[in-house]
Amino acid sequence: HARTHASSVFLLSYRAVGPHSPTKLSPVFQTPAMPDLSSIVNLNDFQAIARYKLDPVDYDYFACGAEDEVTLKRNKAAWRKYTLWPRCLVDVSQIDLSCQLLGIDLSMPVIIPPMAMQRLAHPDGEPALARAAQQAGLLYCIAQQATTKMETICEEAPGLMFFQMYIFKNRSLSEKLIQRAERCGVRAIVVTVDSPVLGRRERDLRNRFTPAGRGVEIVNWKESGSSSSSSPSPSSSSSSAPAKGAAADVVGSRTGNRDTSFTWEDIQWLKSVTKLPLVLKGIVHPADAELAVRHGCAAVWVSNHGGRQLDGGPGTGEALPLIARAVRGRIPVIVDGGIQRGTDVIKALALGATAVAVGRP
Repeated sequence: HARTHASSVFLLSYRAVGPHSPTKLSPVFQTPAMPDLSSIVNLNDFQAIARYKLDPVDYDYFACGAEDEVTLKRNKAAWRKYTLWPRCLVDVSQIDLSCQLLGIDLSMPVIIPPMAMQRLAHPDGEPALARAAQQAGLLYCIAQQATTKMETICEEAPGLMFFQMYIFKNRSLSEKLIQRAERCGVRAIVVTVDSPVLGRRERDLRNRFTPAGRGVEIVNWKESGSSSSSSPSPSSSSSSAPAKGAAADVVGSRTGNRDTSFTWEDIQWLKSVTKLPLVLKGIVHPADAELAVRHGCAAVWVSNHGGRQLDGGPGTGEALPLIARAVRGRIPVIVDGGIQRGTDVIKALALGATAVAVGRP
């Protein structure tokens, strides 16, 4: 019999103890060899190595989607539905992948999206990925839920940055985060609008996942004075260990005190507290894209949170052409979700995206 768990394979084998004695079971421990990093040729290979290296709970956090993970699967499947129709006899001896996003020159139409708690994957965490982005001429989006202070990221990896955040009931906390991001020199504020509450991520529920229970701390809230009772920090005692209460409460403690009443009417307030371009992340409906334009947003980001929020929603590859049609070139369109290959990037650009964001494989 064989059972696979995390990076180890446990095998039960028969071993004879004498020439005529009955055989009996004895456990044999076998560890598969670490895949050779030089063998990576695509992101699927990278994901396989990540699964080998990461603790199963941490891997589940990065890999999971909400509920039955239907939307997670749709994200990948959506890009496969499109067919590329190539033209021939075109001069391709000189290739220029550079582009502009909100007036920013990029080496290619690819950016690094906000991804929380990167120190779960590696002790160097966010600064390491930001340095890699800088070296490649890509833009890196700092996540509010980072395990490294935004100031440290910008100091250790000065380069092109956005800052992604959520809006709290405590508007003073939100303003402080924006002010810190401005002092760091970020080029835009990205507000995630698809997560007023946390999606039901059942892998995390089963694992009773909490940041501190996994040995990491979400530090940006703490640095903005979020220890007050009105804005509990995910690194506070409410999440210091796998809690004894309901699993949903354990996961819910990560969201702090987000403003679930935040609506289009509040966009004007948001624009009043910063001069930076405002990008709305989490748009999948064309009517919302039109509203974003009307409310003076600088760009829309087509995203379903990697399938981690509403299960049963559209894949972003399905939503993108509808959003592009609604925007009609008035503002840039960013898209993420299920993009794994250069051909996926080509499809996204052909469907109306200005740039694509590639995070987890």
